[in-house]
Amino acid sequence: MRRELIALLPVMALSAVFVVNQSCATKSALEEVEQETEGPKKNIEQAKENLKEARNVLGEARSVLESAKEKLAEHVADKALHTPPPPPVEEKVEEAVEEVPEFGTVRVGWCDTLWDISSEVYNNSLYWPAIYNLNRDKIGEDPWILTQGTVLKYKKTLTPEEKNRAIREAIEWDLRFKDRPRSPKCPPR
Repeated sequence: MRRELIALLPVMALSAVFVVNQSCATKSALEEVEQETEGPKKNIEQAKENLKEARNVLGEARSVLESAKEKLAEHVADKALHTPPPPPVEEKVEEAVEEVPEFGTVRVGWCDTLWDISSEVYNNSLYWPAIYNLNRDKIGEDPWILTQGTVLKYKKTLTPEEKNRAIREAIEWDLRFKDRPRSPKCPPR
């Protein structure tokens, strides 16, 4: 048995060397794993620190928000703060506005009609009732008869309503006196 033990000694020595080598390799691998896990451990520690700082900032933000809510409630409660100040008084600078006369005048010429005058001043002969209505006291009851030399006034610009009314009246006059000649009987010169 001794011989057998002696024969086993080299094998045991080799096994011991193998075990020692394996334990060294395992220790070395463990050290490498520990070094590799140190980075994530440091990252976790840094993340924990960042989280603490974020919680502190969040707490400060909450206190600022609460303070702002209180101030807003005070502001809403104070009605005087809601009344806007009166607008600043602006000095009006009067511009030199050239006043355009609203009315113009025209002298009735030889053989003129209200249609001719309306066409001349308004570029539309159907607006003649607007001139007639302004000068009825000078013309009389018959718009077909005008006296040469009479000065008639007319409105320089007619509103759309005045234009429409004049056209309606011109049509009414035409229908009422449809048999009457439109051109005047011109007296000899």
